[in-house]
Amino acid sequence: MPGPSWDFESDPVVQELLASPTLMRLAYVGANLQPHVVPIWYRYGDGEFVVVTGPKADKVRHISERPRVSFTIDSDRPPYKVLLVDGLATVEPVEGMAPEYPEIVRKFLGPGADGYLGRMEGRVKRQVRIRIAPTSVRVLDFVKRTPRSLS
Repeated sequence: MPGPSWDFESDPVVQELLASPTLMRLAYVGANLQPHVVPIWYRYGDGEFVVVTGPKADKVRHISERPRVSFTIDSDRPPYKVLLVDGLATVEPVEGMAPEYPEIVRKFLGPGADGYLGRMEGRVKRQVRIRIAPTSVRVLDFVKRTPRSLS
């Protein structure tokens, strides 16, 4: 499986985006062959992005059938910072709470995470881990790097 052509992890824009509690906007192809986009929490580590969801989520079935996905992680204030990724996803059922889930919740909920996780404890019977291996990566910062369409 081909990977990104450069070490995007060392890019300061990428580091800033991955450290922030900015949602991933995950795009996948549905059964009707229409693109679908969902905002979702994620983690990045060991060269892959991981999202955790419920086993009945539509995205689980669709991504299992059509594993090519794309997503963006981007800032909402100028100068905009954008990470655009295409990748191949794998779907893995997990009994109980996925081990990554508490870390993901803490990243996005901060101080409210422990209360949220406490309410989830014992109630989560199954989750699904979706691993996304990047196949191409683009970074825009609207200072040094802008979309080619603006050049």
